[in-house]
Amino acid sequence: MSIEIKDLTFVYGARTPYEKKALDNVTFSVNEGESVGLIGMTGSGKSTLLQHINGLIKLKSGQVKVFDIDLSKRKPDLMRLRKHVGMLFQYPEYQLFADTVKADVMFGPINFGMKKPEAEEAAKKAVTLTGLDWEEIKDRSPLELSGGQKRRVAIAGILAYSPDVLILDEPTAGLDPAGKKEMLDLIASLRKTTVSTVITVSHNMDEIAEYCDRVIVLDGGKLIYDTTPEKLFYKEDVSALRLHLPHAVRIVKLLEQKGIVLPHDILTEDALVNALKEYFLKGGDHA
Repeated sequence: MSIEIKDLTFVYGARTPYEKKALDNVTFSVNEGESVGLIGMTGSGKSTLLQHINGLIKLKSGQVKVFDIDLSKRKPDLMRLRKHVGMLFQYPEYQLFADTVKADVMFGPINFGMKKPEAEEAAKKAVTLTGLDWEEIKDRSPLELSGGQKRRVAIAGILAYSPDVLILDEPTAGLDPAGKKEMLDLIASLRKTTVSTVITVSHNMDEIAEYCDRVIVLDGGKLIYDTTPEKLFYKEDVSALRLHLPHAVRIVKLLEQKGIVLPHDILTEDALVNALKEYFLKGGDHA
């Protein structure tokens, strides 16, 4: 098991007029190899939860354990924790700071104790994994790159120190449709080759439906659903949470009102097209 969270509660401004409970007895675990989507409205507690997993917020109540690092201990090893857990913040390209791509991507490995030759080799491998040409961009300023390239460099900066868990906060924010597809396909590829356990925060339910095995939903600091995308979008009423259903699910439900009943495991446009072909090939009576 990669991550174990039990009865996690966190209050901002405790015992002041501005007191706000951001997390309320949240309990769940993440197994190695899972792709977990974390969703909820703004203010639901997602960012606070993520920052506990990476040790950016000090644990006050409850338990958080990442691999064998227990954050309830008096002095947990935060350096080792952050080596295990790589976090890509929203708009990570704004966090690129070095004069060259090489220096930027090498920063993490060096910070975690690698010697420069080893760090450069790790940086080269990480940049190549993201689909960029190392020789072409290593000596360029990150500021000269396109938005998509900058985001890939930011991801490479994390991959270079070989984390076991990758946390992504709105990884496609601000990208055009083509850029979004490229980024999500890259993340799916990295799960197969480099880092298998991924936690993704997104307001785009199509992305969650297609790329996540499991969905955790927060509302008002409480964990209200921990389920699969199929069960969440077909069996639960998420309208009160102001979550938009994936496009394919909405179309399936609209077709159902017209008497065209399709399987309730359709989450993507490709799956919808294939299901409609099969439906009409069978004479329109397939359910």
